[in-house]
This record gives sequence, structure tokens and C-alpha cells, in this order.
Amino acid sequence: MNGKRLAGQVTHVRDGDTVEIAGVPVRIANLDCAEKGTSEGERATRVMLRLASAGPLACNLTGKRSHDREVGTCKMADGRDIGQLLISEGVCGRWQ
Repeated sequence: MNGKRLAGQVTHVRDGDTVEIAGVPVRIANLDCAEKGTSEGERATRVMLRLASAGPLACNLTGKRSHDREVGTCKMADGRDIGQLLISEGVCGRWQ
């Protein structure tokens, strides 16, 4: 899905840095969240759930994959980058 755009309502939040849209798992690019099962990871997942439930996301996919997930940057309907919001809320860091 190199250079493709995927848009729609999030149908599932796997964790703080992975959502599913129309059955397609998307790993948010440049984002580093704690693993699910840790208190930090659970907090990141809760914040992602809150943000993702606000409306549809529009994701630009890079063409790279991480395990079974497409990698991409995603924006909320108001234009805010969801990865940047998770970083600014202090629940995730920037992937180095």
C-alpha cells in the first residue's frame, strides 16, 4: 500500500500505536508507546481509544510494514496528527 491513503472510522484499537480501519491494521509511524500489559501501555491505549473515537482518521501509508501492520501517519478529522497528540499528551514518545 505504498503511498496509499486509508480513511475511515477506527474499528479496533490494538494498543497505543496500532489501530484498525476497515480491517486494515495501521502502525502509527514515528511513535513509540509502551507495550500493552504495562501501566504505561494501558494508559497509551486508553488515550488512543479516546482520540480514535472522536471521528474518522485519514492515514497516509508509507508502504512499509511492521509485522502484520501497514505503517502510516494518521490525521483526525480536524487535521491534527494523532501520533503527535499522543506525544504531546505524554503517553508515547517519538520513535528514534
